[in-house]
Amino acid sequence: MYDNLHIEEMRNALGNKTEITIRDIDDFYCSFSPDIPFSTVKWRIHSLIDKGILHRIGHGRYRFGEEKIFFPDIFRKTMDIARIMRKQFPFADYCQWNFSAVNAFVHHLLNTELFFVDVERDAREAVYYAIRDKYPKTVLSSNLNEELAYYDGCIVVRNLITAAPVITVEDIPMASIEKILVDLALDKMFPFQNIEMLRIFENACSSYAVNISRMLRYAGRRGRRAVIEEILDEIDY
Repeated sequence: MYDNLHIEEMRNALGNKTEITIRDIDDFYCSFSPDIPFSTVKWRIHSLIDKGILHRIGHGRYRFGEEKIFFPDIFRKTMDIARIMRKQFPFADYCQWNFSAVNAFVHHLLNTELFFVDVERDAREAVYYAIRDKYPKTVLSSNLNEELAYYDGCIVVRNLITAAPVITVEDIPMASIEKILVDLALDKMFPFQNIEMLRIFENACSSYAVNISRMLRYAGRRGRRAVIEEILDEIDY
């Protein structure tokens, strides 16, 4: 059924490459059909991605195999916060994430442990006090006035942007990889310089499935879409 994709022949011809370019794929299919339209090659690439044969690692760049889906770790504190939210704020929109998630995208591990609870603005202060009753080291993001490492071990309660991309893990709303990347780039609290931020985005986009459209929509909700577009241009994604 998929003979025209020449999957096994492609594996034999290009399987030793760590990175496959769109030119490589075009040349490969031209070896079978010299007059093949480029639009047909692009359609075949789309089919190969759908079948998990290839995954995209950048603009016009691919690797064999399926993309990995990023799932954040769930900690005991994460579950405790979720129980508080379910019991006391069952109708509030919120999500969680842990700063350690960034370790999946950086070369040097981060030693600062921070839990973020992003909640709709109207419930933020009430959620802050409810969590602080169980975890005294809870702060509002608006009260952060030191370097982030100073708040090691804290829970930081922040405003949730409407329509922020969220995933559900073990019945807990967690920030998606798209939200994490945008927040890291746009929120002044995070201590990454430009070159570090580019490396984070490059590693994340090459290692995990990142929905660029979803990420740009979220950045647009924050009024900073151009910033994320510039980062993606810098890493040629």
